[in-house]
Amino acid sequence: MNDALLYLVRHAEAAGDEVGDPALSARGRDQARLLGSRLTGTRAAAVLHSPRLRAVQTAAIVAESLPGTPVVASDLVDDRTPVPSTARRDDYPPRYLPRLDETPADERDVDAVALTRSVAALAAEAVRRAEEGALVVVTHAFVIGWFVRAALDAPTWRWVGLNPTNTSLTVIRYSADGTGTLVAFNDDSHLPSTQDAG
Repeated sequence: MNDALLYLVRHAEAAGDEVGDPALSARGRDQARLLGSRLTGTRAAAVLHSPRLRAVQTAAIVAESLPGTPVVASDLVDDRTPVPSTARRDDYPPRYLPRLDETPADERDVDAVALTRSVAALAAEAVRRAEEGALVVVTHAFVIGWFVRAALDAPTWRWVGLNPTNTSLTVIRYSADGTGTLVAFNDDSHLPSTQDAG
């Protein structure tokens, strides 16, 4: 069996301060093109993306370098923030709780129920489609942080602070039973060294 690989990509830089559902900035479009160039020749089973506009646009630009690869919106990778329920607040260091308490209602994923489901579903999909190539997933920083935390079997709160750069690649390899192994995190070597996290 071929390696079951999930390529997690943080969307390119959005215009403004990402309030609402912003489009990509000019620099974000450049970042997406650079990532697309890097992925040219990659065997990809599909490009999945969050329904948010910045992810939709990033995926469309990246897919130009992966001709014939299906591009599909997926609620599994929508913008979510894992937040603890009242009963699980002790799972997080107290210093993070005020910030998590401010998470907008539409992004709150209490006890990461949705994201835990997403990890299982996409691990299974990567295994199922391994012969076709990697799954390329354009999503958001905290979603990637949760996938990395799960692959490392790290404490629940450990996704906090895993902040990938716009259009960076995080690669996870999955075994047939859905166990993940982190191959790369926040690889942004395709971007000019003068760019910041944006």
